[in-house]
Amino acid sequence: MPSWTGNITSQAPVAGPAGFYYADVPNRIIAYIIDFILLFVALLVIAVVVSQIISPISIGPGFTVVSNPAFAIVYGLLAAAVTAAYFVYTWVTLRGTLGMKVLGMQVGDETDGRTLTYQQAILRYAVLYGPFLIADILGRLIGLGIILQLLGIVWFIVLLVTTAQSPTKQGIHDRYAKTMVVKAARGLG
Repeated sequence: MPSWTGNITSQAPVAGPAGFYYADVPNRIIAYIIDFILLFVALLVIAVVVSQIISPISIGPGFTVVSNPAFAIVYGLLAAAVTAAYFVYTWVTLRGTLGMKVLGMQVGDETDGRTLTYQQAILRYAVLYGPFLIADILGRLIGLGIILQLLGIVWFIVLLVTTAQSPTKQGIHDRYAKTMVVKAARGLG
């Protein structure tokens, strides 16, 4: 049986309009890195603003410095909302995130390529990022951050493997939301 990495890239043409092929795993990872750099800047600004309202640390017994759970909860919820809004909004209105656009990719309905509905985008986001968000918020609240982050990494690997193994490069998140990501073929001239 071939390794799951043997099918990581694809030049298979997409059924439907000519000029597109299924977006492969490396391109999708690069797009997500671009998106997370953009989101990191936005979330850093949010963290600074929230820290001006709610101190991220407090002085505990014996003058020990402890993290403030109120800051963690407020920042975690705001970060989750901003991240969800970014992905859902760009998938629906731009047919892809800014990272996807830089790489010539777009996301659409798996049956006919039409623009995603908000319902599809929210479902795709929930399956794609929900486990990470739950792990992050619970990790802040109950102090199992490292263990829950490891589970988030396992979920990321599952997404990569299911995307790479699919002939249409549809990971679990795409299959549930009935979406697919395509990349425009580059011309030679």
